[in-house]
Amino acid sequence: MSPTIRQVLHETIAVFHQAHIDSPALTARMLLAQALGRPREWLAAHDDAALDESHTARIAALIGRVLAHEPLAYILGHREFYGIDLLVDPRVLIPRPETEILVDLALEHLRTQSAADAGSGGRRAGVIDVGTGSGAIAIAVCRNDQRVRVLATDISRRALELARQNARRCGCDERIQFVECDLLESLDVQADVITANLPYVTVEEIEALPPEIQEHEPRVALDGGLDGLQLVRRLLRQLGTHLRPAGLAVFEIGATQGSAALEAAQNMLPGWNAVLRKDLAGLDRVLAVQKTGRRITR
Repeated sequence: MSPTIRQVLHETIAVFHQAHIDSPALTARMLLAQALGRPREWLAAHDDAALDESHTARIAALIGRVLAHEPLAYILGHREFYGIDLLVDPRVLIPRPETEILVDLALEHLRTQSAADAGSGGRRAGVIDVGTGSGAIAIAVCRNDQRVRVLATDISRRALELARQNARRCGCDERIQFVECDLLESLDVQADVITANLPYVTVEEIEALPPEIQEHEPRVALDGGLDGLQLVRRLLRQLGTHLRPAGLAVFEIGATQGSAALEAAQNMLPGWNAVLRKDLAGLDRVLAVQKTGRRITR
């Protein structure tokens, strides 16, 4: 007799519990939905439906990938970020919820700037997203500010291929220009806002990461050097020529890097405003620096 959805679901949850997989029930439901090409709500309404051999083989293959510690987002092929469904695969780092803070800060600054520029013809704003990866930040900013144009850079050509695909799916490709380069080197452009979710994991920390990250996500998107701030410092040095007056740059940083990142900004950019912003857990998460003019809200 063919097993039902209910039976396979219970068995899969038990396997995931034993293997100490995070959120075993949710993971199991998402896998079955993926294997059957149905929404999770459908599974609940049809849990007595029988599964044929092709279905069970597909489910078994997906379970094997989870047990091999492949990230669920790669298995499913997509991840939500700022309310947007993005394609993800091993070419790019999986977007994290904490990175949404960069989008919030960028949009807040653009709105403030828009109000200030209203009497001068409403100049179209410019944003540079450095190390764009999947294009998450660039696309989220474009989707939430229809006047903005974004230049998105990445050192990885393969990452840019996926970012372009995401921009097309989200209807933002005409307002985002993707450029393969190392940070902002060789670019002759200025922006009102620069966002940067650069690699900031230390070499030592990488070795202690769970296998889902260490063995599957691209190391080039993780490795921030000995103290995690190697690329942050390099980009700080480039801000003077790429940020317009009163422009804002926001960097995602590690939770223990706040003091070092703030000190680097103050030493490299004397006279600029520099502050740290915390995430929802109360941890230092963003270094924000502003060239001149309006002081950053603390």
